[in-house]
Amino acid sequence: MKKVFNSALLLLLLSGSVYAQDQPALTGNAIVKPQLTFVNNDTAYDFGGIPRGESLPYVFEIKNTGDAPLLISGMTCESRNVQCKWPAKAVKPGKKGYITVTYSARDDEGSFKTNVFIASNATDTAYAFLHIIGAIIPASSPYQPSSSGSKKGGGRRGGR
Repeated sequence: MKKVFNSALLLLLLSGSVYAQDQPALTGNAIVKPQLTFVNNDTAYDFGGIPRGESLPYVFEIKNTGDAPLLISGMTCESRNVQCKWPAKAVKPGKKGYITVTYSARDDEGSFKTNVFIASNATDTAYAFLHIIGAIIPASSPYQPSSSGSKKGGGRRGGR
């Protein structure tokens, strides 16, 4: 009976400490929390025309405008053609980081529109921060897409 009681007490203490780590820290009367902000409100990107078989990256610039380190724990997308890279380390308050979204134009053709969900300690649930659109064109098409795509905001195409 004593073993069961001790095990239950240990489980209760451990679960309480895990819960406490997920909560924003209190400093005096203020809550200290990270804040994910996109530089120049750059949350959407139009890849334009992507020839089938090619992959194109786009880099979104982020900044932690909160009072605690920002940790991105994962990113998911509605499309299997999108791959994301995010800062592996926490972004300190006031510092910038970069999220790279790469669209791989596999076997599909036609237009696409998808959302990228970011899981971080800045929000309670994964949030659709990024919106990307474009079109996959046949590789033999006489249409030649522009090399810059079109964008809203101040991100950049290509790697860092």
